[in-house]
Formats: sequence, structure tokens, C-alpha cells
Amino acid sequence: MFRFFYQRPYLLFSIIGAFFFIGVVALVKLPKNLFPDANRPQVVVITQVPGATAQVAANSVSKPIEEEIARISLLREVSSVNVANFSIVKAEFEYAKGLEAAAVDVANSLAIARAKLPKNASPAIYTAGDFTLPVDVIALRPKEGSGLSLTEVRKIADSFLKPALLADPVIGNVEVFGGYGSAIEIHVDPFKAKRLGVDLALLARTVGALDRDLPLGFLKGEKGFYTLTYYGEKKSVEALAALPLKPGVKLGDVATLSWSHKARTSGYFGNGHEAIALSVQRAPGGSVLAVSDAARAHMKELAARYPAIDFSIADTQRNLIETANANMLEALRDAIVFTLLVILLFLGNFRALIAAGLSIPMVFFATMAIIWLGGGELNIVIYTGIILALGMLVDDAVVVLENIERHLESGEALQNAIERGTEEVVRPIFAGTVATIVVIFPLMFVGDYPQHIFRPLMETLIVALLVSYFLAITFIPRLSLWLYRNGAEKSAVERWFEGLYEKSIGRLVGPYLSILRFSDGSPLKPLRRMALIAGAMVVLVVSLKNIMPTIGKDVMPPMDTGIIKAQIAFSANETTDEAQRRLAPFLAWLHEQPWAVSSSVAFGTEPGVLSLGGNLPTEATLTINAVDRFHRKATIWELEDIIRDRLAKLRGLKRLDVFDFGATALSTIKAPLDTRLRSADWQRLPEAAESVLKAFRPIAGLTSLHTSWDNDFTEIEVRIDTERALRYGLTPESIAAQLPIQERVVTLTSGLDSMNTQPVRLYLAADYTRSIESLRLLPIDTPRGPVPLAEVAELRTRFTPARIERDGMLYSLDVGGYRAKRPITHITDDAEAALQKLDLPGILLSQEGDIAQLNDSFQRMIKAIALGIALLLLTLVAIYRSVRLSLIMIFVLPLSMIGAAWGMLLFNKPSCMPSMVGVLLLFGIIIKNAILLIDFYQEYEAEGQSPFEAALQSVRVRFRPVMMTAFATIAGMIPIALEWAVGLERLSPLADVAIGGLLVGTLLTLVYVPMLAYATERGKK
Repeated sequence: MFRFFYQRPYLLFSIIGAFFFIGVVALVKLPKNLFPDANRPQVVVITQVPGATAQVAANSVSKPIEEEIARISLLREVSSVNVANFSIVKAEFEYAKGLEAAAVDVANSLAIARAKLPKNASPAIYTAGDFTLPVDVIALRPKEGSGLSLTEVRKIADSFLKPALLADPVIGNVEVFGGYGSAIEIHVDPFKAKRLGVDLALLARTVGALDRDLPLGFLKGEKGFYTLTYYGEKKSVEALAALPLKPGVKLGDVATLSWSHKARTSGYFGNGHEAIALSVQRAPGGSVLAVSDAARAHMKELAARYPAIDFSIADTQRNLIETANANMLEALRDAIVFTLLVILLFLGNFRALIAAGLSIPMVFFATMAIIWLGGGELNIVIYTGIILALGMLVDDAVVVLENIERHLESGEALQNAIERGTEEVVRPIFAGTVATIVVIFPLMFVGDYPQHIFRPLMETLIVALLVSYFLAITFIPRLSLWLYRNGAEKSAVERWFEGLYEKSIGRLVGPYLSILRFSDGSPLKPLRRMALIAGAMVVLVVSLKNIMPTIGKDVMPPMDTGIIKAQIAFSANETTDEAQRRLAPFLAWLHEQPWAVSSSVAFGTEPGVLSLGGNLPTEATLTINAVDRFHRKATIWELEDIIRDRLAKLRGLKRLDVFDFGATALSTIKAPLDTRLRSADWQRLPEAAESVLKAFRPIAGLTSLHTSWDNDFTEIEVRIDTERALRYGLTPESIAAQLPIQERVVTLTSGLDSMNTQPVRLYLAADYTRSIESLRLLPIDTPRGPVPLAEVAELRTRFTPARIERDGMLYSLDVGGYRAKRPITHITDDAEAALQKLDLPGILLSQEGDIAQLNDSFQRMIKAIALGIALLLLTLVAIYRSVRLSLIMIFVLPLSMIGAAWGMLLFNKPSCMPSMVGVLLLFGIIIKNAILLIDFYQEYEAEGQSPFEAALQSVRVRFRPVMMTAFATIAGMIPIALEWAVGLERLSPLADVAIGGLLVGTLLTLVYVPMLAYATERGKK
């Protein structure tokens, strides 16, 4: 490859120029997100069951749907959440299933399950994943003095604003949330109805039958073709009130009709004000910034079109991603500067500085080009991969340049020096590149969550390494023709830097050579070598044994994104309106704080809305956006303490969790600590959960604890006296049919000008739904005349769950806990110890929090590291044709773990997935240095030197490049280790491990690789 491109410079520069140009375009055009999409495919089945309690929804709807879904292949978990009027079944699949295939299979299973569902059940299927998270949440509220109400704003949002946004192909989906759903309400006065002889069940059927358009068929004759249609749908509330129920009796005679909103079980606050939310989502794989750009452009147009409505951004991913991307570019700039300074210090050579300075942007833009052409995206992981590769990138270029210069200093002609100097190092550079790739390659196929998070990082590293190798053996030789056109003599400044190196780091060569001579001293040299090896092994064992349990383990380390989440709950017996009133003072306080940027608060649940809500009517999810951590003094965890203390003062608060955005590894994990209780009998679970909750309270590091549901909702049970009912000619079904208190939709009307289809809902008049006493007086029609409900039934209150959950075909209840920074292994160990003291017969316990994902991920990562080392050994054997030398090079890899362990301890980071990736990267760099030492050792041995002298000479010659590679890589990692970009907290352990491991591993490589190389030579002196 070297000679081919060296002899064709125009072809070479054309290829480099093309990739450089494409890379510049790619940097602008690439989709930009925070992290790669990592959530597994999810399909959600939401079923409306009017009038059903949580228990009824679980038994009659969720259970049969779960049974059918459980038969689908590659299903990971099926669970359900059941609340009044709703069943929500969630199916999570393995990554291999794919979202589309999962949705199709769930649809087929639902078709089978429909026969087992109640007649009034209305299931709908939705897909979910990373794309479900809102890109932007736009809060809509009437401007002061506009005269608009939230009901009217909701009508406008549903009918006009949502369609306007959905018309843009860039936007994936738009959801409207906040209650006040438009509806035509029919409030029936039961006494008027009885007096006029109108049966309530008949009333519902009549309205449903007459208020609709009916296609009757068609007529086909000799002269034409005609459709035959009955238009019965009423065009206004007044026309609907005139609907005849029986001769001489109209609907308006027994009921009050109004065009208002349905009874509220959901609500929304945007930036401290009650509002209607427009949640803008991206399509799967879409760009967050592109969708946000489109949504905000439309928002400006719509704000001008609807001047009476206030439009504001209440929540967004945009700020975080823009800040993170800008920070990463700054971190990349700093990493380049630090790397070049290291090169200048070690080499004192401006030519090497120019070569490295030109190589880095070429590698960067070529990598961007390949990612763009491959359909990738730009995120923190991609930037991190490029920064991590910097030290290795410049190493290839400098090795070639340094070897060319060595030949020039020996008096060779420029052309000959370039050719010989390059060809001599092609093999070690190639071997080092291949070895590094082989070590990290298995992580691309480790499977499940680690693969989806770190595969882009590995791909970026591999692309950067290959581009670096290509440039080192093609571009650098051509560049040398220009750099050394006037000879290899150094300037005064260069000689000063070289002198600085010789007086500082260069002096370390002597101690290394002394250690090697010590290992060869007679007559105790075998014992001395064994002592050196045993000492290193003891330090390794002691470090790992003591440090690793101390630092603990996490899937991913905590991250200060500036986004704070809170989950609060008031009594399930309160109303949404009352819960909103209680929270309002907190929001007023919040928006007085200088660090608060925006807030989004969603109460309750709405059908078909996945990006917001998901709560009971008196439960709320708060999302608070603060200024980024570089522009505030308090950390996100300190802000959480402040918010937690303030929320705790709210009256009647039952649940309070405040945590950072991304507190769990995956969005499907409910809490970092999540102990799941399961039983075939749901009534056992609340009491058992209280015991677990009490046992967990002393656990250090937890900021809050909660149970996912409880038996605390007041229900009015109607116990019909069957004998007495039969005396009146009634059955339980006929009595139930006369109780229209379930907010029943009796018909739909779509003839109102410029409006979406409006549901027509049937209610009892308010006087009969305010208390149990008023219900007792409700008139029930019988063949013998109307009687009060209390005459045929007993009404009494009891406690029942407002929510019931199921998991794995059993009823389930989760005891969850959030933490600040304490490692999840320490918290889970304490939780397991507490559970050992409890006696919970008939209850199955399992840990479903971060620890479950951690155990799976660590097993996969350990296998990837082992496989990488095995492949590395085979690769080295194939390249060097020596098992002995290959084993020597690999021997030093575990010794570098001494520095890796101390690096995590000093930087106060747990062992986690990024740290294990750091181990792989560390091994790749260490093996590259070992290869350079062995290659030169073989070269000097081939020249006739003894093994010991060859070992000494390899250290003398390669000390500077080996140390330079290590320190250049460390310098490039400083911005990552010090977390100079928002989001780098997630990946900083990778750099912490690599920095600590490189400092120790490089020092040990320069001792043990040459020592073992000469000591294991047979028949040579």
C-alpha cells in the first residue's frame, strides 16, 4: 500500500480531499442526539374499559391479553398496569425482534384475545422506545384578556395545531395532553326521566341509534348510479337537545346538554401555569435537533396565527444535546492541543508537530464522512471514540516520521530515507493497529444493552485507527518530502525542547536499564526475575481485592444533565383539580429560582398518550430543566435535596421521589433499587410491601422509597339484594343499566364545523354523584313504579387498589428506591441482607432494578474481554510466528489493571460498563507499545546482538516513543476524565481506567516485556 500510493500522489491527495470535504458536510448534516438509542423494542396495548375498577381491568382484560402475548417469540417480559377504566399491557422484546415485527405479533395475539375481552373493551396498540421521549413539549395557555378558556385551547390544539405539526414529514408524532378533552355532555335528571317515562338504558340506546349517519346502500339503474344514505347526525348541541326519545319527549326535556369537556382525570402545568401540552416526538432513528428545528419553526407560524394563545417550551431535549455537542467539540479541541504539547515536549520537533496537526483533522473528518455514509448519527459516544483515539492516531504518524528522521541523521538521501524508514515500521504499525482492533472488536457483538451502547464507540475507534494507519504509511511519507526538503537539522527552539525532555523524562531511561541489568545479575538472576514478577503480582492481587469492593459497581455512573425528575402522589381519593391546587405554590416558588429554566408537570393519564402522564389522576410527573452545570454552583444532587425538602411540605403528599434524568440504565427499569413482589393473590402484596418498605428505610444512600400501588382507594360497593330485587321484577343487570355514572360515550358526532370528532358522554346530574347518600336516593324504574336504589341494594364503602400491576402472569408490586451516588451493588447488598430477615410466605421476591441489568451486562463484558485476549494471542502468533513472544506481550496486560483500579479509586468512580470498555482500550494501547518493543528487540537480535543487549537497546530506542504514546493518549483523555462536557459523566470512567492503567502499565511494559523476552531465549547468550 505504501509504494502504491507513494508513487501516485495525485490519487492519494484526491482521496484525502474527498473524504475531508465529505466529513465537513457530515459534521453539519449528521443527525445529532445525546446517546445512541438503547431501549429494547416495546409494544403497549391500552384498553379502555368504561366503569371497570383496577381489579376488574386486571382480571377481565389484562390477564387474557398477557396470556396470548406470552406465546410470542423473543418476548423478554410482559406486564400490565391496571387503573380505573384502563388496562395498560406492556410487552418488552429482545433487540433481535425488531419493533415492527413485535408490533405485528402483538396485533395478531390481540386479535385472538379479543374474544375473551368484555364487549365494551376498546384495545389499541402503540409502539414505544427511545423515540417516545418528547423532543419538545409546547405549553399552550390563553393569554390574559383573550377570553379563551383551556377547554377552547384544547379544542384548537386537537383540531388545528396537532394536524399542522403532523403535516411536516420530519416530525414523527404529536400528542396532546392536559385534560379538558372536548365533549358534548348529557347530564340526565333521573327524576324527570322517570316522570316522563324515559328509561335511562333506553335513553343511551336511542341517542346512540338516532344521532348518526347511516349508509343504506346504493341504487343502480339504466340512467345512473346513486348512493342511499340517512343523515341523522346532529350538527349542534341545540339540534341534539331536540332529539326525540319517544313521542312528545325530547332529550332536552330530561337532560341538560353542554359542549364542554369530559370529567378531568388528567392535567398539565407548563412553566408554572395550567396549560395544554403539545408533545412533539421523533420517528424511530430520527434526529432530535432536526425535529426540534421543525417544531419550533411551526410554533412561530402558529403563534402568529393564534395570537390569543401563549406558546412556550416547557420541556426539551434540545438544550441538553446542543450543550453536550458544543462541549464535546471544545473537549476535542482541548484534547488536540494537549496531545500536540506532549509531542512537542517528547520530540522537540516542529515537523512532527505539523505532521500530527495535519493528521488529526484528516482522521476526524474522514471518520465523520464514513459514519455519515454508513447512515450513523453524531452523539457523545462518537465524539468520545475520536478523542480516545487521538493518542494512538498521532503515534502512527510520529513513528513513521521519527524513523525517517533517524535514517536522514545517518546520512541517507531523502528519497531513500523515506522509503526505508517507512518500510521498516509498516509491520509494527500494522500489527499494533490490528492488535488494538482485535482486542476491542468482540465488544461490537457482545449482545443486548452493552452492544447497543458501545458498538458506535467501537466502530468509531476502529474506523479512526484504520484511517490513521492509512495516513501514516501514505500521507506522512509524501509530507516528509516537503518537511525535510532542507534537511533534518533542528532549530534552536526545537533543541531547547529536546534538552528539556532529556533533563526530565529522558532521565528515566537509566533506571529502566538498571532494573534490566539487576534482573540479569549473576548468580541469583532467576530469583531476581521471580522476585520482580512476584512483586507485581502481589500488588495486582492486593489492589483488586481491596479497591474493587470499595468502589462498588454500577451499570452507568450518575450524570448531571441539568434535568431533574420528580414523582409525587396525593391521596387517590382526591381529584385532579385539588392535586393541582396543592402543587401550584411549589411551582410559583420554583420559577423564582435563578437556576430554574422551565418545568413540565403531567397529572393522570390519557388514552393513547405515552410521552406524558402514565399516572393516577392525583399523581404527577415533574420535569425540571435547570441551567447546565457549568453555569451554576450547586450540583444536580444538591438541587434535588432542595426540591425534595420543598415538596415534602405539600399537604397530603403520599409519595415523593426526586431524582436525576437518566437515573436508571434503561427507561424500562422503574428505579435503581426495585424489589418486585409477586403472588397469585394480589391481596397479599400490600401488607408484604409495607414490611419490605420498613426493612429498607435504614439503607444508606437512598434518597426516597415508595411502593408502586397500595390498597387505599375508597370504593362504593353496591350490594344488590337479589330476593328483594326480584320482588320488584328487577335483576342485577337491569339495575346496573340504570346507573349511568361511568362517563359512558353513547355516540360520536363529527358534523361540527372545523372540529374533530366529538364524543357524546352520558352522566347523572351532579346532585346524584356528590355523595353516597345522594346515590341511595337514585330512582330505579321497576314494573311497580320507581323506587330508591337503597330499597334494592346496600351501598357501603371499602378500600380497594386504585392501581394493580401484573408481571410474569402473576400480580406484582414493586418497592422502589432512588439514590444519589452510592453504587447500586452496595445498596442492593444491603437490601438483600434486610430481606433475609423477613418472613413472607407465598411471596416471590426478585431484584429488577439496575442490578439485574448490571449482572447481565458485566457477564457479557467479561466474556468480551476474555475473547478479545484470546483473539489477540492468535493474531500475535500469526504475525510474529512465536507463541513465546506473543505470551510475553500479553503477560503485561493484567498488570496494567493495578493502575486501572487505582484510577477508579482516585477519581471516585465505580466499576461500570464504561470502565470495562476502558480496560479493553487500555489493553489495546499497552499491546501496541509491547509490539514496538518486541519488534525492535527482534531487529537488534537479528543484527547479531545478544538477547540481553537487544533488550537493553530496544528500551533505549523505544523508550521515548512508548512514553510519548502513553502520555499523548493520557493528555487526550484529560477532557473526558475531568468531564469537560455535559454527559461525559457517563463515559468518564473509561478515561479514568485508561489513564491509571497507562501510567502503571507503560512503566511495567518497559520492564517486563524486554526482561521476559531475553530471559526466555534458549541457546542464546
